[in-house]
Amino acid sequence: MNLPPISSVPGVVQAVRPGAGVLLGEDLSPDMPWYVAHTKVRQEQTACENLARQGYKVYLPQMKMLKRRRGRQQAQYEPLFPRYIFFQPGSAAHSISPVRSTLGVSTIVRFGQEPAVIRLETLREIRDFEARRNDATDVEISPFQPGVHIRVADGPLIGLEGLISDVSQERVVVLMHLLGQDTRVSLSYHQLLVAH
Repeated sequence: MNLPPISSVPGVVQAVRPGAGVLLGEDLSPDMPWYVAHTKVRQEQTACENLARQGYKVYLPQMKMLKRRRGRQQAQYEPLFPRYIFFQPGSAAHSISPVRSTLGVSTIVRFGQEPAVIRLETLREIRDFEARRNDATDVEISPFQPGVHIRVADGPLIGLEGLISDVSQERVVVLMHLLGQDTRVSLSYHQLLVAH
């Protein structure tokens, strides 16, 4: 699945679509090498915006995750590689040295003395994975799938464990051993935790 090119105004964040990876500048360009920056904790977005203001093309892949909020699972988008972003100089004369002192950036990833370069094909594969993951339904990305071992975290059956046998949009059917026999119990997502 190829995503359309993105044009953006320097310093303005635009995403492929709501919740998708942020790509500042033109589409993934083969003209210059793409480098990897290590950001400060939870400052990926800040680093992206500041690098874009300096004329770099920046890519922050994000992935749809289900998180528990107020007792319900809700989709939200988080960096695919926490604390890492990809960037590309705007031209051959554009130095990568200022990146190290950019607000939000901790350092440029290096192998020895050389900055790490990521292949364009690898970035395209990351974008394709990102698009597939973000197009998936909440049920498809849920950790609660048939065959998964769970533990009840809320309600009258708290502490009991079982095996998921069926999943719907609102409920999970769990096979539990109760009172000497296997019993199917319908529970809400918010009542369950994946057992390790």
